[in-house]
Amino acid sequence: MTLKAEEILNILKNSLGDALIEQEIKTYSLGALRKRECSEVWIKIDRGAFRKAVEEIFKLDYPHLHFITGEDVGENLEVIYSFGLFHGQPGKEISVVIKLALPKSELVLPTITDLMMGAETNEREIREMLGVEFEGLKKKRHLFLPDDWPEGKYPWRRDEFGVDDMIKHTHKSVKEIRGGKE
Repeated sequence: MTLKAEEILNILKNSLGDALIEQEIKTYSLGALRKRECSEVWIKIDRGAFRKAVEEIFKLDYPHLHFITGEDVGENLEVIYSFGLFHGQPGKEISVVIKLALPKSELVLPTITDLMMGAETNEREIREMLGVEFEGLKKKRHLFLPDDWPEGKYPWRRDEFGVDDMIKHTHKSVKEIRGGKE
């Protein structure tokens, strides 16, 4: 059973209630010769409803995880999850994008790795680059930064202090890789 974007949005509205802050359905055409219309459901939610929103998506269909990303927008970090529903059914696939704000004083979200193991890499990346902790995430070792990267330094944060330290650390690592040559 597949649903239309409007039906998915209505299910999320009913489930999330006042925790749904913003909503939008975006449609666009794909293909040069055989055009087909694609739909995306975009929602912004209260952080406390995050797990409930993800569980609702899983009730509709086991989703394809497009990505998890984040951005420093000042006082908060904005975290964005993009899922694809009805993956592999041409013309029926619908993206569902969840956005939520995390205050920099409370950078914690529940992991979704218990629902989808493939989310681990994305959550670990957001953890090391932005400093978001994922409750229940088992593996926390760095994926992209060196193991000896300074604790509490997050390269994607706009308010990051100590950039010189990060550059020196990275420069040193590159120099070591090149056998002492610059």
